[in-house]
Amino acid sequence: MTSVRRIFASPRARALAAQRNIPIAEVAGSGPSGRIIEQDVQVYRWQRTNMSSGPAGDPGIRPDKKIQATPLARAIAQLENIDLSTVAGSGVSGKIRSSDVRPRKGESASAGLSAERVPPMKAVPMTGMRKIIAERMAYSKQTAPHVTLTVKAEVTRLVELRNQWMQDGMKVSYTDLLVKIAAKSLRAHPRVNVSMEQDGIVRHPQCDIGVAVALEEGLIVPVIRDADRRSLQDISRDLADKIKRSKEGKLRRDEVQGGRFTISNLGMYEVDAFTPIINLPESAILGVGRVIEDLIVHNGQMHIGKTMVLSLSFDHRVMDGAPAALFLKNIKELLENPEALRDSL
Repeated sequence: MTSVRRIFASPRARALAAQRNIPIAEVAGSGPSGRIIEQDVQVYRWQRTNMSSGPAGDPGIRPDKKIQATPLARAIAQLENIDLSTVAGSGVSGKIRSSDVRPRKGESASAGLSAERVPPMKAVPMTGMRKIIAERMAYSKQTAPHVTLTVKAEVTRLVELRNQWMQDGMKVSYTDLLVKIAAKSLRAHPRVNVSMEQDGIVRHPQCDIGVAVALEEGLIVPVIRDADRRSLQDISRDLADKIKRSKEGKLRRDEVQGGRFTISNLGMYEVDAFTPIINLPESAILGVGRVIEDLIVHNGQMHIGKTMVLSLSFDHRVMDGAPAALFLKNIKELLENPEALRDSL
């Protein structure tokens, strides 16, 4: 009596084998205990159709008795030109599974070769303004111990007042207002209007405010002289002219030197807050964020208003936290109570 080998196969595998006229007994199973699954039938059909004429020694075509691998693993090895003898199997008794030879997502066996063909990135020489800025910023961070104080100011009334001025035909930007406010605060807090020069602290009588202006090739800081004594309209005209000439490369050297305090406004770029780097030999710099609509709680009452985040970086060698905080508080109060600026028009 002839014994018949029992074939373990899933119903889906048997249905596919019958549909494709594939002898199920010839299919190598990769399921538990060698059970034939639908994927094994698909691999068998693919091998028979595409690889029957390949060289006998090809690891992905003929089952190698010395190498234990699932049919799918052999098919992948053939497609990716992988030598199965170099692959460590993770299956039972070291059997090679498809996951052992399957490339990771976005990767192929030839990824290393194609990477070698990619030309290396070339460094762009740092010259001119960009080099000067890099050197000065690095020197500032290495030399001056930076401390940054941050506060949120409600500027609802300031926004309303500016809108009113704009309707009346007077063009005033938030940066113009901040120049005037910073200058008035410097006048009220002379301990901030200082610089470290030749190992000594120098106090300055002028309130000259620098404004950081972004150019395509870097950053430039034109200075508004005696800003505390000038009208808002005068400051606005002077700053607009210097920004225009900054972008045209027509500023004189003396127009970007001798600043006592710098304002860097990134609000127009929708930045909420940042920590600016001090423009030495100045002792402090004010970073200004955008004006946003915000939920404000005051004396237990909530309302919707406008807020702005201010970040003051200062040189801890020449001033301590208390005078810096009082100076920033003064700026906040002027922003929140802008009626005093009416006299500065």
